[in-house]
Amino acid sequence: MVWIVLEQLEDGLTWEEILREWDDKVSQEAVAEAIAIADLVVKHEPFKGFHVGARRKPARRATAVAA
Repeated sequence: MVWIVLEQLEDGLTWEEILREWDDKVSQEAVAEAIAIADLVVKHEPFKGFHVGARRKPARRATAVAA
């Protein structure tokens, strides 16, 4: 997870230490990408994608039922 790598960097781990921590399952390119998208990451919130300009259709409003 990107936020974990970012926390490791914040804690002062070097890239090499992070690679060892992840048993080389994370590449240097992945660490660089985590840094590149750091401003998009909010810990403990689901990822909403990169299409930040896309808008959802407005929800349909329930019509009032005449009594």
